[in-house]
Amino acid sequence: MALCSSSVCHAVTPLINFDKSNGALIDVDTNGSLFGSGRDFNLGEDPYSLFDVEPDLTTIEAASRLKKNKFLYKPKRDFWINLHNVNNNEKLSHMVTRFDSGIGYYNSRLDYFFRDWRENKSIAMDSEVLKNLFSICEEMLGSKDSINVQITSGYRTHKTNEKLRVRSKKVAKNSFHIEGKAIDFAIGDVSQNKLRSAARDICSGGLGLYQGFIHIDSGPLRRWGV
Repeated sequence: MALCSSSVCHAVTPLINFDKSNGALIDVDTNGSLFGSGRDFNLGEDPYSLFDVEPDLTTIEAASRLKKNKFLYKPKRDFWINLHNVNNNEKLSHMVTRFDSGIGYYNSRLDYFFRDWRENKSIAMDSEVLKNLFSICEEMLGSKDSINVQITSGYRTHKTNEKLRVRSKKVAKNSFHIEGKAIDFAIGDVSQNKLRSAARDICSGGLGLYQGFIHIDSGPLRRWGV
């Protein structure tokens, strides 16, 4: 199967199986076993439900959220981002290329990967938060041509967000996760200090630093946990 990403085609192990009714993505590391097949949302077993205490916007921040500048990111090289959702063990490899003028960020495979895994619902992920993620990853590459990224949260439905708020009111009522504008992640082979330092310099929106992962979003420029 030929996989096309960001205007470049590569022959790789199939990642999508449209013949399966209970999920399309296939785990390339387990020879075809399906991800996330009907896992129930159990707050007691959700290890990341309380960690992302993203603050709600202040009145001033809310008023300025539509005025922020677009994040300009042009990849300097071609590289792979190997994504791993630690909640459902789902994996997806995405290529970022120097020839990507922006259209490659609007990728349905990425939208599906970053879906609310509890509700199995997806949304078009915001290109700004994806570009922030890609830019941080490129900065962390070093001499390698691929990077492994652990995802703890992407899109959340309103229903999921309210369930999380039952456990902690520190979970933002109007979280950017609800709009597909936030991603929580870690990079396993990169130190937290190095990742945090790069994210502080690169992230054009919200940045929250936590024990074990960071939160980025495409809202107004703000910092917490720094």
